[in-house]
Amino acid sequence: GLMNYIRSGISFFKKTIIIILITFILSLIIDFFFGKLILRGLDSYLVKTEFYGRLMRIDHPVFHHSFLPNVKYLNSRGFEGKYIFCTDNHGFRSECQKKRGKEFDYGFMGDSFVEGTSVNYEDTFVGMFAKEKINTKVASLGITSYAPSIYYSKIKYLIENNYKFKHIIFFIDISDLYDDSVFYKLGDNGIVSERHEKDKGLKRRKFLRSNFPFTNYYMFVIKKSRQIKNISPIVTKDIPRFNEKAATKAEWTYYKKNKHPSYNLGIKESQKLLIETMTKTHELLRDNNIKMSLAVYPWPQQIKNDVANSKHVVMWKEFCENRCSNFINFFPLFFEEKKRTSFLEVYKKYYFWNDVHFNKKGNKLIANKLLKIF
Repeated sequence: GLMNYIRSGISFFKKTIIIILITFILSLIIDFFFGKLILRGLDSYLVKTEFYGRLMRIDHPVFHHSFLPNVKYLNSRGFEGKYIFCTDNHGFRSECQKKRGKEFDYGFMGDSFVEGTSVNYEDTFVGMFAKEKINTKVASLGITSYAPSIYYSKIKYLIENNYKFKHIIFFIDISDLYDDSVFYKLGDNGIVSERHEKDKGLKRRKFLRSNFPFTNYYMFVIKKSRQIKNISPIVTKDIPRFNEKAATKAEWTYYKKNKHPSYNLGIKESQKLLIETMTKTHELLRDNNIKMSLAVYPWPQQIKNDVANSKHVVMWKEFCENRCSNFINFFPLFFEEKKRTSFLEVYKKYYFWNDVHFNKKGNKLIANKLLKIF
């Protein structure tokens, strides 16, 4: 009796495994042929969920990554509650329901600081600038994790696709040095790829991402759900805790040696690489009669450990001579306030706690100075 019971248990187990396997294979086949279609069909439903962020950030064949056009995402999770995220018909972050032509007076190029991490568009410095400059067409071109190789590649792509700009303002980030020397590679054709693609299995990952979009999406949802569950509430202590990656990316401006263990190249070589890329960008703009301005601003780590006349400031100020319409240096604003108060007060006032990005007040500080200059 017992043996029969065990045997029937084993065959039930086998059947269950086979059913699960068949279901999984069938779902992959459906995903392969219809995944994109299913996601498109569910778009109006998914955009109401908290996990839409994965779907609106898309791979780009030329400049690495971009946004989906015409996004209206009300549930974007920020550092402090939720914020609204919209893109226009070109995939540029903007006010919601914006449809625009291809001609712009100003383009703002940069990374997550230009995109405006964790704040509504009207609370980003680009949004505030656009609101005050009535009858001026402003494009927010920056997206999280952009760096100079992508600045060049994306602008070249836009110009070739009949976009027109009178003036582009670059917000050069502290992280650009790390990202362009460790992460991105700009080809002679203007296409951006990733360094060490083979080691990262990038081709395989891209293949899976584009051919099994639905599976990729729900794997992301599972991962994200775990993260959200593990988020500990913000406890304000007296020392902010930055993630390791941010701490590493910030260090180069006050690092005492040329060789940093986490960087691919020496710091001087990395600086040279950035200058070469931005020189190409300047030539591209000059040949298309587009003015160029450049802005530098500190991360909290600079305010704490660096000087107002930072390596970052010196480098881009020199670059801007005879090239830029304006060189805009935001370092003094923060350092003068630090002198009057303290690092901690400046940090709490203008940045998100435990993060390097500007909060609404930080964005306002930047916008005010921009509006005085332009």
